[in-house]
Amino acid sequence: MDHFEVRGWRCVHRHWYVTQLTQLFCSRVRQELDPEPLSPLHQITVEQVRSAMNVWLNSVTLSRTAKKEAFVNELERQAYYQRRNEIARKSHTKTKKKNLLANGIDPDAIKSCIPKGESP
Repeated sequence: MDHFEVRGWRCVHRHWYVTQLTQLFCSRVRQELDPEPLSPLHQITVEQVRSAMNVWLNSVTLSRTAKKEAFVNELERQAYYQRRNEIARKSHTKTKKKNLLANGIDPDAIKSCIPKGESP
């Protein structure tokens, strides 16, 4: 909370209300933009929605070509992070299963580790 200064509890409450409202807004936008909300492959994060909204808000005063360039750059950045998140997700799942096996736990018997559509 070092990025803002307030002088009373009303200001703190106002800041928290606005923060929570923006979090809710970003979450709703994320839900609407996800092509398949249950598929972890293409899920966008709230951070990605926030970043896209910042680009959109910052481009209001730009010319059409500069605005288009900013949007294209943001889309490329979003695609990069989607690929990176997918690689990290696979790596973390693999490491988690390896650690479970090392501790004598069968990851296939744990409900959360069972791939969708398969039974234990």
